[in-house]
Order: sequence, then structure tokens, then C-alpha cells
Amino acid sequence: MTTQYRLEETTPGAQWDAFVEASPNGTIFSLSAYLAAVRQPSRLYWCMNGNERRAAVAVTESADGSCVVQHDFVIHNGILFAPPANKQNRSTVLSERFEIATAVAAALSRRYARAELALSPQVTDIRPFLWHNYGRDDAPRYVADVRYTAYTSLAGFADAATPEDVPLFPEISYSRRQEVRKALKTGVRTTEDATPEDLSAFYALTMGRQGIEVERERLDELRDLAAAVLAGGFGRLFATRTPEGELAAMALFGMDSKRAYYLFGAGDPHLRNTPCGTAVLWDAFGQLARAGVTEVDLEGVNSPRRGWFKLSFGADILPYYQLVKDGPEPAVPAEQPEQPEQAAQEQ
Repeated sequence: MTTQYRLEETTPGAQWDAFVEASPNGTIFSLSAYLAAVRQPSRLYWCMNGNERRAAVAVTESADGSCVVQHDFVIHNGILFAPPANKQNRSTVLSERFEIATAVAAALSRRYARAELALSPQVTDIRPFLWHNYGRDDAPRYVADVRYTAYTSLAGFADAATPEDVPLFPEISYSRRQEVRKALKTGVRTTEDATPEDLSAFYALTMGRQGIEVERERLDELRDLAAAVLAGGFGRLFATRTPEGELAAMALFGMDSKRAYYLFGAGDPHLRNTPCGTAVLWDAFGQLARAGVTEVDLEGVNSPRRGWFKLSFGADILPYYQLVKDGPEPAVPAEQPEQPEQAAQEQ
């Protein structure tokens, strides 16, 4: 196992955010202002090679700091790799990231009795986590669960005069195309005049229609998170109204240097048979594209109902990994056995 990388705790702020934005797998969910708005303690680390920052690690913790725990509003966390250094070829980059991930897997396991991570889709090699404590029955291992999200391209939205001018339009479902056309024909309007309080109230209604009662504390947290991303200038809240002016659907998007993220969507259950639920996303795509956004992460297709709706917008499915390590490291580490691929390569 490599020993040249080490974790050093750091603090949120401009320097951290610049690293997140530059990282090829950094997301909005690791930005300082976003984490500050979530009601869960977070901790940030640099992954150092000598005096050089080659990666960062962002986690949310239990109240006592003994465990890394997932939070519903923090979709991705864990490793954030630095951009490739000068003259690094693909082989060198992959090798370095493997070593970094190996060191991070070990360091988090030593620091936390339980560690729950949800890597971004751009982190595709999880072998260092799967091989942590390889071949040992007396030490905890990381267990992986495959999850899915969906990315939608906004190519052509900015300059389109009609829906048919957008390359994505023929790729969305028939019912979705009909809803887009109906919204245009009937005079459905999408604006940005709704409030975080409106979103929180509609979210409770949306979940209630599905038989889910959301706790008041969680609704307040959603409201405050929406307010924070809007106040910070990295969020937009779109609201769609019926031709009669009734508020029918809302969608909150967060943005970083790479894409926009569909953070929350909610609607009035009594108006769910209108085209407003489709229009709020389609119209938002156009406005985001005109602001320079090139793609949207629709944030999870991990239940049948939500997956069907989001994928009906012609999105591409991307897998990502959730990792869980449960149990403390032994007091005296044993010598790591050879991993099978390494042994085969040496023969």
C-alpha cells in the first residue's frame, strides 16, 4: 500500500471552492456555501503528496464526529481529484488516482467507525475501496452499491425559436413532446418569482400525495438550502403557472462550473394533469442554456416513478457508486495480502 499521500484537515472558503470547481469530479455538493446550508456537520480534507494538493475529500459527519454519514441533500461527496499535472499522460493520471484512492480509503477507515460515501459519476475506478483490507476476515471492508443519475444535454436550447429546433426534442418521449406543445399553445408561463417558502410548501404536498409525510425540520432545511443557493448566486428557482395564473409547479436548480443540478421539484397535486410539470423543466432548460449552462444532472433515477419521468426527457443514464465501510480498523493492522491482479501481473 502506498504511504506517500496523507490527509490534512482544512476549512471551507475561497481556496477550497476553487479546488472543487477545478476538479474534474467536483460538484456543487462540496462547495462551502452548499455544505453550510445543510444541517449536518461536514469536514474537509486535503490529500497531500509532500506539499502538493493532489486531491480533496469532503464528508458529512454524525453529530459526534465518529462516522461519515450520508445526507439526503448531499448527493455526492468523497474524493475530488486535482486536474492532471503538466505532462501527465493518461496512464500516469490513472495510476496516481489509484494511489490517492487507496490512501483515502485507508485514512477514512482509520478515522471513522463507519464511512458512507457517494462518489460522483466521474469517479469510475473504485478498486482501491473494494480492495481495502483485501483477504482479511478480521477487518472491515467497503461494500459498493451501484446507483444511477441522468444527464441531459442543453445543446441548441439557447438559440431555438421552437421546440423542434432543439436536438433533444425528438429524443424525449411522445407524451413529453405533447406536453411541451400544449404548454406553448395554452399560454403556460414560467417565471422566477416563487420563493423558497413556496417550494417547501409544494414539496410537502408532492410527498404527501405519495403517502410520505416530511418532517417540519426537513422542510425548513429545504427552504433554507434553497434560500442559500439563490442568495449565493449559484441557484435558480423556476415556477410555472397555468394560463389562469395558478402556481402549479416549481424546480430548483443549483449550478457549478460544470453543469446545473435539478435539486428539487414540486407541484400542486390538484394541477398535476396540466402540462406545467413538463413545462417547468423544459422552460428552465432554455433559460439555463441562455445563461451558458451546457448540461443538467437530473439527480437520481433510483425509483421507478422518478426514473420514468426524468428519463422521458431524453437523458443519458450514468452510474455512480455508494460505498459503506462498517466497523473500526483493528488496533494492529495485518500485512496486506497481494491483490489478485497484481500477483498475476508479476508472474
